[in-house]
Amino acid sequence: VGTVRASSDGAAARDARDATTRWLTDVIIGMNLCPFARASMAKTFAIEVVRGDDGGGGYGDVLARETRRLAACARDESATTLIVFENGWNDDWEGFMRGPVREAEDACEATTGGETVTVVPFHPLAAFDGESEASNYTSRSPFPTVHLLRACDIERAEDTWYRLEEREDIRERNAEYLEALGVRELRRLWARIVANDAPT
Repeated sequence: VGTVRASSDGAAARDARDATTRWLTDVIIGMNLCPFARASMAKTFAIEVVRGDDGGGGYGDVLARETRRLAACARDESATTLIVFENGWNDDWEGFMRGPVREAEDACEATTGGETVTVVPFHPLAAFDGESEASNYTSRSPFPTVHLLRACDIERAEDTWYRLEEREDIRERNAEYLEALGVRELRRLWARIVANDAPT
């Protein structure tokens, strides 16, 4: 992983950082849910751990800094940031969408006109209409997470995945894989990631 920063050096921040790193390694990359993630985890990749109970000040500062950083990165070099909440939003998916996610969208619009940096939310309880519980794990993470990524990187990845080769939709493929894995196994995996247990 590239840069990892935290708002505090406490146990909660370390737990959020470590669980997020394991989730990226074991799930996103290990299960190939995002075929482009491995290449992105370089020097321009960052994990920022913030508190959810600081009145939003720390989060707002990180948002402003990271949207500017991503917008300034060279277009030929992948750049992305995960902003992870160590506390405050774990049990409130809808509130997370209305609060931090909307704030991130507003920050991207204000900083880059909404055309350079975009927002993808992840959450322990992420759920979407029409999706099964297993397929919802495509958007679940051990801690509430706001993913900032650039439109040019999305376009480049889609060019590689969809247009240069005939492949199925990534989300549909992931949903099929997770359905086959099963909710029980997914819950066990998530519990292991959060608890920092070794695979059995």
